[in-house]
Amino acid sequence: MTRVWFCLMWCFGLIACQPKGSFTYQHPAHETYPINQVVVVIDYLNLRDDVGKYWDFDSYYHQKILDETFLQTKQFLAVKGYPEVSAYLLSSGLLVDTDFAVEHYIQDLAQEALLYPPYLLAQQNITVEQQAQHQEFLTIMVKYLAQRRHHAADPLSLSGMQMGYHFQSMQLPDDTAILYLHINQSAPGVMKQLGTLLLTGAIASQADYALVGLDLSSQRQASAFWIHRGSGQILWKNHSSSWSTKQPLADLLLGFPSAH
Repeated sequence: MTRVWFCLMWCFGLIACQPKGSFTYQHPAHETYPINQVVVVIDYLNLRDDVGKYWDFDSYYHQKILDETFLQTKQFLAVKGYPEVSAYLLSSGLLVDTDFAVEHYIQDLAQEALLYPPYLLAQQNITVEQQAQHQEFLTIMVKYLAQRRHHAADPLSLSGMQMGYHFQSMQLPDDTAILYLHINQSAPGVMKQLGTLLLTGAIASQADYALVGLDLSSQRQASAFWIHRGSGQILWKNHSSSWSTKQPLADLLLGFPSAH
């Protein structure tokens, strides 16, 4: 009997220690924020390891994944009833310190010159100032908000899900929504090293931002944020350590709100 009781207590202890809540967050009144313009920012990185001094980056495969992800994103937003994407920023290594050099490959063929972040960058209707702002804002959200867990019964877990004053300086109409996707599928050793190389973001004074730090112990990290520009409100976000670009993007965007 004593042994049975001990086993039951041990099981209950394991359950109690399990993380509570979900990485997915949805604002309870997202429909009250008007959206008539959409901007998309996608940062994808998949560095490989070899016997050399530097990690390996293949620009051909990165560009291919970025293009495919962007296409899925536009199709997904259209199905959800949102306006056509009016501006975009596609990058690899946008959040990495600019001194982090990698060996450059194109379709598995080594190139002579090293690459420095961002390793790839394509944009449309994005100014240089806005690029720097997107870089800062995404850094803050990935480092401090992506892995926050949320539970409907815990109001504290739902607080602080807004970027406040950060977006006030961005020259975009108030009724603009921005979808940020940050996908890192680099080798495990790279993930740990990148944890110390993410650019420093000027976080807000709110204590909510310091509740969770970025955990890079998993090989896969994918985060998504849907932001209302005028208010800085996060209308929806999700994070996954299991999703990969081999899966439909819709699997990462579970619970994403519809326009109507």
